[in-house]
Amino acid sequence: MQIKNHLIGSSKFRAALCVILLLTEQGGTLTSSEMAQQLNVHAAYLRKIMSTLLKAGMVEAKEGQDGGYKLKHPESDITLADVYDAVREVKKSQTVTFCHWTTSINENLAKLMLEVDECTISYLKEIKATDMISSLSNSN
Repeated sequence: MQIKNHLIGSSKFRAALCVILLLTEQGGTLTSSEMAQQLNVHAAYLRKIMSTLLKAGMVEAKEGQDGGYKLKHPESDITLADVYDAVREVKKSQTVTFCHWTTSINENLAKLMLEVDECTISYLKEIKATDMISSLSNSN
């Protein structure tokens, strides 16, 4: 099992976080075209991010004239760990044998990556979406 440990710096994490922050700041329902325009991202890319957030249960979609996306939970309950969990991918790693230590190295690195991931999630649980909005407002 391999976890992408560089996830926090990934564009997918940043885009998902921006969507959550935008919905937090707006406090209502936004269409995908409104979000794409405000976030300056291509609509197709935004749909992928929204699909991920929908599957994770972070947002809900409403169809029709007043349709769009909104947060499924109160913004004060959403942490960065929720966003991290929504976009992270856990994949089975492919093992290539380089030397007689490869199996042990892979097992130890997998354990280390899980520990790093657990520490990351623990830290991110302390930061709420509303904290990020406040922080961003104070830096301007």
